[in-house]
Amino acid sequence: MKPIIPAVAIAVAVSLLLPALCAALTADQHETFGRAIEEAFLNMGMTPADMRIRHDYAEPDKFRLAIVDSLMRNPGSLLQQVDRLARKVEHSAVMFNLYPTMWSAMDVVPADPVRSRGQRSTKDVAGRLSHLPDGIRIHLKRYIGHLGRMSHSLSQATDKVTDHMDFLEVEASALVTPQAEYEDVGPFELHDLEQMDSELADSVLCLSELVDLPHLAGMCALAMKSAENLGVGLRLAALDIDRHERYSDRSASFDGMVCEVTGKIAYMGVTPYGPVVIGGHGNNTYRGCFALIADPGGDDRYTLHNHPDMNFRLIIDYAGRDLYESADETGVAGIKFGTSILMDLDGDDTYRAGHMSLGSANYGGALLYDAAGDDIYEAGAFSQGAGFLGVGALIDNEGNDTYVAGMQSQGFGYVMGSGILLDRTGNDTYYTKMSQKDILRYEDHYLTLSQGCAFGARPDYSGGIGLLIDSRGNDLYYSDIFGQGVGYWFCVGGLIDRHGHDYYCSYQYAQGSGVHLAFGLLLDEQGNDFYQSKGVSQGCGHDLSLGLLADFSGNDCFTVTDLSQGAGNANGTGILFDAAGVDAYSSKSRVNVSGYGNFRRDFGSIGLQLDMVGGDYYSARGRNDALWESGQYGLGMDIPGEAAAPEGDILVDEMELVEKAYGSEDLFILAARGEPRFRQWRAYGFESMVEDTAASVEYLRTVLDTKVARERHTIKDILRRIGSPSVPMLTDAVREDNDRAKSEASWILGLIGDAEAFDALIDLSRAPGWKQRSSAMSALAKLEDLSPRQREALENRVREIFGDPDEVFYVKKDAAFAAGRQGLAGVIGRLVESLEGDHYSVRYAAAEAMRDLSEAHGDAVYEELLERVPHLSSLAVTNALYAAGELPDRQKLAIVDMVLESDASGEMHVGVGVARLLSTVEEGRDRRRMEEKLLAALPEDTWQVRALLEGT
Repeated sequence: MKPIIPAVAIAVAVSLLLPALCAALTADQHETFGRAIEEAFLNMGMTPADMRIRHDYAEPDKFRLAIVDSLMRNPGSLLQQVDRLARKVEHSAVMFNLYPTMWSAMDVVPADPVRSRGQRSTKDVAGRLSHLPDGIRIHLKRYIGHLGRMSHSLSQATDKVTDHMDFLEVEASALVTPQAEYEDVGPFELHDLEQMDSELADSVLCLSELVDLPHLAGMCALAMKSAENLGVGLRLAALDIDRHERYSDRSASFDGMVCEVTGKIAYMGVTPYGPVVIGGHGNNTYRGCFALIADPGGDDRYTLHNHPDMNFRLIIDYAGRDLYESADETGVAGIKFGTSILMDLDGDDTYRAGHMSLGSANYGGALLYDAAGDDIYEAGAFSQGAGFLGVGALIDNEGNDTYVAGMQSQGFGYVMGSGILLDRTGNDTYYTKMSQKDILRYEDHYLTLSQGCAFGARPDYSGGIGLLIDSRGNDLYYSDIFGQGVGYWFCVGGLIDRHGHDYYCSYQYAQGSGVHLAFGLLLDEQGNDFYQSKGVSQGCGHDLSLGLLADFSGNDCFTVTDLSQGAGNANGTGILFDAAGVDAYSSKSRVNVSGYGNFRRDFGSIGLQLDMVGGDYYSARGRNDALWESGQYGLGMDIPGEAAAPEGDILVDEMELVEKAYGSEDLFILAARGEPRFRQWRAYGFESMVEDTAASVEYLRTVLDTKVARERHTIKDILRRIGSPSVPMLTDAVREDNDRAKSEASWILGLIGDAEAFDALIDLSRAPGWKQRSSAMSALAKLEDLSPRQREALENRVREIFGDPDEVFYVKKDAAFAAGRQGLAGVIGRLVESLEGDHYSVRYAAAEAMRDLSEAHGDAVYEELLERVPHLSSLAVTNALYAAGELPDRQKLAIVDMVLESDASGEMHVGVGVARLLSTVEEGRDRRRMEEKLLAALPEDTWQVRALLEGT
């Protein structure tokens, strides 16, 4: 018989391996990253604090995590915070320590489970264990007693939803499993399905607010600790289990389910919580649902089922090549309302299961822990480390493993959920199956939402924490849309690979991507790695988010199509950081990659590509030992191949258009469809609404407050096409008491540009809510042909905003934008003062406004800058130099001379700003004199400045 390693010895061995396997980032590496980011920001006239995001873009819901709000205030701490959390998970020598860690990361303090007076008796069960050794009997009795405490904690946690448990048991699954029915229905059926699903999600999540999270967490903590103690206790007491194998081929019934065991066993009985089995050393088969199975050895087969009244399940298998299978949801190491734990301590094992399994927790805790062996994991959606109002984890300690799962898996965190997949060592493959088409964007790509992904229920509920951590080995990662370190809607997703030569392949929203007020990180510490993606990837932040890809060593290859490799979009921040190695950056696009930031919502987005050491190859822009700029606020730094040809268009199987007399509501449903197969329907609905102006304006007033982003954009596009006839309706909406409709209406009024909206918008600019003030000022900036009265009123309002110390920076940014667009020369002094603003959006909006004003009021801009520059901080001086960019050369040189005489002249970031401005001045003696003066004022290491002056 193969000797079996006691579980306690396994725990000790794991703790000894941790220092080698968990080579987390060092303090020096964090410092190197921080310095590089700070230097890059200074070269753009910013600081890392300019990345910060207001947390109240959406009102904080009950499930908003403190880590998300912390990252909103300090996005630059993303690498440090996620690395620290991952390190805590990896360093849990006793695997069950990670559950308190993850509940704590979600701001939940576990309540101590207590024994209830009405707890179900276990005396009869305990009495039937009399033939077993004292050690086994005592440990089993203690564990079964703990089941009572766990059951009581579950009752306390769900006390306020008792009458809705059946509803939540069934319907919560719909939020985290594929909806294939979306793929082949018509536009109206799809609209109805989406509405039903939205209402269902609202119902489920609203009820979920009533769940008592501390008692739920306390239940999980007790379950994990009890399982650990039982595993160690049985192993130490059951070495001579052969003498106690009294039974063969037993069955038991529990609440209508027959549970069967074949092969020799030492005990089988039924507790109030489900059947309990102690197997033998031979090959056994287990069929059904069990509260507890402890099997000491043998090649066993588990065919497991789900039972809604069996809330606590534990399997401990000490050795053997085992097969675990189930066709049921939560059949293998999955749970709804309770805990499910599977520990396999040795052998090459296979796990095959359906949705919500292999470490999947809904309203509770689930763990699949495999200590050794080359294993195969196959499952459906929401599996392999997935959490929704709970913590789900899959931990594999060693071996070359294969992970195949459906969408929302492999480290996926949904609302108030943590999903963890931790693989400590081995060459592993992670693959997410094509479960549900991404019909909104593509005909031939699939939503995967996996491999370190977190997701929220936009717009009402924040997401959770999703982590995939691989500590050692050469690994392969495959996903499609959303994967490999991505967050969507107030959440945090991370993929952390510590060691090995790795291959990452995904299509979009991937590889360190933050989307819609969220945070995504891909951290690779060591190895020669290959990254391949289409776009919104490889360090991309979209819509007030941060996406970060950080690679700390190795010769790496980065391949993309567009909007990647350090790209900021729609006021997001994207960073690609490579610390060392000879690297290759390939891209089909030469525009929005390699440190790219665009201009949206009247202020910028930030994109940084930073390569620290090594001779590198760039196909789009950039070169070794150079500094380059891209877009509005993008920067690339490299400190001392061509993309593949397109394969041709994808053929889309479009649904044939049925033309008839549709009403406004039906036409709007058609116009708002984004799927490729409905292109004809969308165009027909859109053009029909534009033609029937009066009816469309009347109907669209009723849906201005829609929460669906796609519908908001459709409304905007239709009314923009209709133009002035829609202005009276929109101005009425601005004056009514509906904040969402106000924001939509003011946005559209700005796009239409009709000055008839001025009075309504100027009133809205004084609204109590900053978002309303911001949207009003943004719209006022875009109105055309303002009268003298209106221009005077707008200028006065801009002065009020600049003079209000309590006004938020977003509104000040919009005021600066309005001053530039509307040519308000009377506030130039205020604009110069705003160069000292505490957020880059204000500073750059003020600088942009002065550039806009320079054409008609250049002398006034010049005089204000010349007077105030000596009194500005060094950071503001950098912005002042940018503001001078549209002045005549002689005025630029005068300002440069003033700066070089100031106290700020020796600052490297000021030198970069001077070099940038001088590069726009025509070659000549005066320019050369200023260049010499600049170089003399700076330290010896002036490579950035020289690169800019030389045009590299």
